Amino acid sequence: MRLLKEIAKFACGAEALHAYHHAQLWYSGEESTMFGLLLSLTLKIWVAVINAVISVILGLYAWGTF
Repeated sequence: MRLLKEIAKFACGAEALHAYHHAQLWYSGEESTMFGLLLSLTLKIWVAVINAVISVILGLYAWGTF
């Protein structure tokens, strides 16, 4: 059980960084393509919000409040 909480702590930080990265790309206003698909600004903000929610859930689990 303790190992799962440690993994969740790491994943929480990784997801927070992922959310920050997408929010920063959204804020810069840069549209990009990946594998031929257009990553619009709307998609980037949705991904940032979803990753932030995942990070909060993992953090609550990892530090024992959830």
